[in-house]
Amino acid sequence: MSVTTRFTCGAARQRIRRRAGDQSGFTMILALGVMAIISLLTAALLLTVNSDVGFTKSDLDGKQAYAAAQAGVQAYLYNLNNNSTDSSWWETCANDTVSQTAVPDSTTGATYSYAPVPANGNTACSTSNPVGSLIDNNTGTLRLKFTGYSGTQTRTVVASFRTLSPLSFLWYTVYETEDSSIGGSGCATFYYQGSGPPSSCDIYWVTGDKMNGPMYTQDQFLVESGDSPTFGRNSQDDIASQAPTRSAGAICAGNNCQNASVLGTAEPDVTPQVPLPSDNSNLLSDAQNHGLVYSGTVTLKVTNSTATGWDCTSSATSSCTALSINLANDPIIYATNASGCNSTYNPTSISYPTITPTSGQSAYYGPCGDIYISGTYNTPLTVAAADDVIVTGNLLNSTDSNPTGTAQLSGSATLGLVANQYVRVMHTCSGNPNVTIDGAILTLQHSFFVDNYSCGGLPQGTLTVHGAIAQYFRGIVGTVGSSGYLKNYNYDDRLQLILPPYLFDLQNTEWTVFRETLCNSASASSAASCSA
Repeated sequence: MSVTTRFTCGAARQRIRRRAGDQSGFTMILALGVMAIISLLTAALLLTVNSDVGFTKSDLDGKQAYAAAQAGVQAYLYNLNNNSTDSSWWETCANDTVSQTAVPDSTTGATYSYAPVPANGNTACSTSNPVGSLIDNNTGTLRLKFTGYSGTQTRTVVASFRTLSPLSFLWYTVYETEDSSIGGSGCATFYYQGSGPPSSCDIYWVTGDKMNGPMYTQDQFLVESGDSPTFGRNSQDDIASQAPTRSAGAICAGNNCQNASVLGTAEPDVTPQVPLPSDNSNLLSDAQNHGLVYSGTVTLKVTNSTATGWDCTSSATSSCTALSINLANDPIIYATNASGCNSTYNPTSISYPTITPTSGQSAYYGPCGDIYISGTYNTPLTVAAADDVIVTGNLLNSTDSNPTGTAQLSGSATLGLVANQYVRVMHTCSGNPNVTIDGAILTLQHSFFVDNYSCGGLPQGTLTVHGAIAQYFRGIVGTVGSSGYLKNYNYDDRLQLILPPYLFDLQNTEWTVFRETLCNSASASSAASCSA
């Protein structure tokens, strides 16, 4: 074979081997595959980002809608308090409904609307009976549904409004001194004010006095030297005073609580947040519209959901009207002053003018708007007087199984005793029989006291209250160690949630948001499933 032939065959074999080892085509295929994967990942990323943008916008709109609903709550609360002395403002159904309104000073375009949530089985606000259709009978709350709007999103909140009340405390006083109309000039002086009030105005807390609940005074508590009353049940009960110093002892006069057992938490320098209403005239309007109004002196004996008695303005039997009241239908009773009322007192020398309208029955009489009451109730009731409310014997809730103990009451039946002047406990000087009152006691211009507290001799009785006591001045219920009554006062915790009928409507009281419920989207259109 020639040299030329051998060379040509060898060159061909080399070319074949080089071509077989050439991978440039595979590299191109791999590059195209990588580019395809990157393109898919980029598309997925763009899709995810676009989806997140939409989700973020939706989330932002939701938050702005919720903020708009809250703006509606605050706008309505402002109007409630701006008109707090005029209950007719919210009782005008039109003021409780607002169509979509722009949130003030907002650049988001968010709006809110609100409408009332009817109560007590009603389906709408009734212009003829706004209270009955809007105020929950059990809680004394007014409820509205607030909806905020932003973009495609809505958020709905149901808010319950309630007036701030002195009944948040077992014990509430403006002055811890004796009533100035009884004790004389100078009694309207705080113990921490200058040299304090005259000693003739002093009322002491003593050993044996038990205050099982939160307490508040704009004054200071005066404890008898060496004595040990009990203030509070545990650390959850604030024992609060307006005394302008942070020393714990400042809750007591002279910054000295003596041997008092302060089981609650001492809170001095507390600015009053809950004013005592100036009078109960709003309750007169409520009684005219939703209960019963009488003129002169009324005698009531309560038996569960019925009250019987008399309305007598004078000693003439012809001035008496027999009463039989269905308390479930008429849950508020008011007595107005008739002509000739002259309400002055010597609390240690009180008699009780009586009359016999029919054989075997007696009643109290007089031109002043006084209500004498005793018995047992099982339905919510408010008894209000232009002058006094006088408790003539035990006045019990039907669930009270231990009238002289500390057990809590149950159920929805609460009682309010509201007097412009005094709430008094009848005491005839024939001893000191134990007396129990299950109810919230408010004396808006004067005090709560025991008639003829300085007589009756030993042993002292016990005055038990399951409820709350709010008074302008502190009233006397006994003398130290010798006559009248020791105190066994127990807070009815239901009063944090349930007020006696129409007590939300006392004058000069501020409204607050009592509770809120954020509705979900499925229930936003249903007041029943979105209630506070």
